Amino acid sequence: MLLLLLGGGLGTVGRFYLAAWGQARWGTHMPYGTLLVNLVGCSILGVLLAVFESRFGSLDAAPYSLRVLLISGFLGGLTTFSSYELETLLLLRHGAWERALLYAVGSVVLGLLLMLGSFRLGRLLMAGRF
Repeated sequence: MLLLLLGGGLGTVGRFYLAAWGQARWGTHMPYGTLLVNLVGCSILGVLLAVFESRFGSLDAAPYSLRVLLISGFLGGLTTFSSYELETLLLLRHGAWERALLYAVGSVVLGLLLMLGSFRLGRLLMAGRF
């Protein structure tokens, strides 16, 4: 738990400053800060995957404490988008194209539809109409 808290805390602070820097650098007419954070997180996770596979043979064989600190903790605090991309990549690497496509599209489309629906429900609740 301490490794998770340490990594998550550092990732969260990193997300705050990196996103703020991206917004200040490129403007606020698009969420550039979040895009930057997501792309940086994916890049870091790609490097970690290569290092873990090279050093330990597979991601699963890497020491649990390292995975908790760096992937679940740091990258989880920085962005969960990188985990989504890793899971999609692993499905593709195992030849599960249909599941990868379902997971990728389902996460984006269903997530967006659920957010829209829950937003509307929240509006109704706040207006006392439900």
